[in-house]
Amino acid sequence: MFTLNMSLFYVVSNKFILWQEVYECPIERRNSRFERPLLGSFFLAFGVLFIILYIPCLIVIIGKKSRAPVYLLMLALAIFDILSLIVDSICTGIFDILGISFCNYPLPIFILGAIGGGSWMAGSLACILLAIERCAEINQQFPLEFLFRKSVFPVVAFLLLSYTIYAFFFTKALVFSAEASCWFFDPMIGKDASLYHSYPHSINNFAVGICTIILYLYLSYRLIFKFGYSTSMWLYKTKRQIIFQAISLCIFHATAAFIYEYMQFFAPTPLLIIISQFVWQWSSGAICLAYLVFNRTIRNLVVKMILPKKIRLKYGLYIGVDEHIAFEGAVGNTGAAVVNAAGAAIKLDNFIN
Repeated sequence: MFTLNMSLFYVVSNKFILWQEVYECPIERRNSRFERPLLGSFFLAFGVLFIILYIPCLIVIIGKKSRAPVYLLMLALAIFDILSLIVDSICTGIFDILGISFCNYPLPIFILGAIGGGSWMAGSLACILLAIERCAEINQQFPLEFLFRKSVFPVVAFLLLSYTIYAFFFTKALVFSAEASCWFFDPMIGKDASLYHSYPHSINNFAVGICTIILYLYLSYRLIFKFGYSTSMWLYKTKRQIIFQAISLCIFHATAAFIYEYMQFFAPTPLLIIISQFVWQWSSGAICLAYLVFNRTIRNLVVKMILPKKIRLKYGLYIGVDEHIAFEGAVGNTGAAVVNAAGAAIKLDNFIN
């Protein structure tokens, strides 16, 4: 009952009034401020950067109009990550700069915290499913491959949607503390801290930390040892990019999950609190960087969307077969021979997913 009363569902169903028994702030804390402009500017700047980079990736994923499980999961994860970035970066930066904590604006911060916590939990499940899908792609005998069959995946999508609704509306919300520059479940108003512990978040965090490590280790193992040695430069680059992408995603998600769980059970140091907020920010933003650096399909489509065709042809950033042929025709017969001899092998990955 406590959990329901401390959830967004309770607030929405009670005329947007917080449960005063656990969220009523002392008078002396309602006007106190603790400004951290330098740290806030850091979180705000990187948040804006990540969102600017993520939005073209999201547009490209939507533009694919694909019903393949991998793209549907990437779409869901992109939405959850952008929502997380709004809370863990944009709002965190603004609150740090202005010195705003939960007691200054209880209701708006509670709602933002519910969105941030819900998007983290839902994004965690989407990230795990995406990791399973990647494992199934490289090994058709993977035990969980059946989850992505046409007859089964709609059930998986429904469960993801149900978990998202639960995470947003029926779990305890995070609240912001400017003194710590971090989001906690405990508003630090003098109540028993155990009242605010969120067991659903604990289960979620342990699951995402353990599952992502196991799945991406399996993925890397299959690529390195089971595929064996190859003289193909394309295959070598592809394996290397997938492994780097897996490492970049796994490190931030697992680290964020385990640090936040540590902070729920033990008293963290100020440095660890700042690190936890930084890692949460990068667990949401690193994925768009991984797309743009390691995913040729998304990177090429983003470049094609942003840069005019004339600029792409001028600098050899031909994305499709038609533009590749146009580029070769523009440089003439002599240049074409050079491009065909040297450029084809280099630019072949432009045509590969």
